[in-house]
Amino acid sequence: MMRILHVSDIHFGAHEDELVDALCDSIEELAPDLVIASGDFTSAGRPREFLQARALIESLSAPVLATPGNHDIPAYALFERFFRPLRRYRRTIEPVTMDRSVEETHAILSLNTARAWDLSLDWSHGYVSRAQVEDASSFFRAHADAPFKALVVHHPFIVPDWIPGFRAIRNGEAMLRVLAEHRVDAVFAGHLHQRFSVTYGEDVAAPDHSVTVLQVGTATSHRRRDQPNGFALVEIQGGSHEVIAHEYRGGSFVRTDAVPHANAGISDPYRSA
Repeated sequence: MMRILHVSDIHFGAHEDELVDALCDSIEELAPDLVIASGDFTSAGRPREFLQARALIESLSAPVLATPGNHDIPAYALFERFFRPLRRYRRTIEPVTMDRSVEETHAILSLNTARAWDLSLDWSHGYVSRAQVEDASSFFRAHADAPFKALVVHHPFIVPDWIPGFRAIRNGEAMLRVLAEHRVDAVFAGHLHQRFSVTYGEDVAAPDHSVTVLQVGTATSHRRRDQPNGFALVEIQGGSHEVIAHEYRGGSFVRTDAVPHANAGISDPYRSA
């Protein structure tokens, strides 16, 4: 059995120290084979926030597979934001993390969906390019025999109706179709600070297969959006997986109820278009 711990939206600079300590304790206690960190290591992309995030990563005994989030692009250093948006991330986080992992048990790829600016007034939204869709297709085609296949991004492919103010990732339909066609099992994402799962793919590209989109809330930030801080542990056995939610209660992260399934609360932004 393989165990993956999925954490997101750590947000150093808007974090609580006791939550960071509790997260480290949980990771050591649960001893996952891999930690997936789906973006927003920092609050505003400041150098000190990146250094704090790097120190956390280096303290863990498990390898970390990561992708940046929109908050990892500097918010106030405008030259950096527009001309070198991921320079700080690449200098501090990339050297101590992976962007893909391929073993006998799995094939997992991460892609950056954060952009320095957007045509809308809200630059926090995510986007996948045609080149990234092609890269994902090539990667999963090359590892078609992997028992468990997954994509890691920061932004959500699907947003339930009960979470206002957010939009699904641009060009997400093309990526989800590729994932379904290549029989990818899961997408790990964050950004919404909400915990739920969604299935996609049935009667779209692969009638006998669906992709599970796994969202987790913020692990260590005070920006909880009416949900407790938490993470997910994913246990993989062969071609099946179980998601075990953990949330912060009374000084530690504890196992809690099953991850809510949100399909019933969605007006599909792709199939309804």
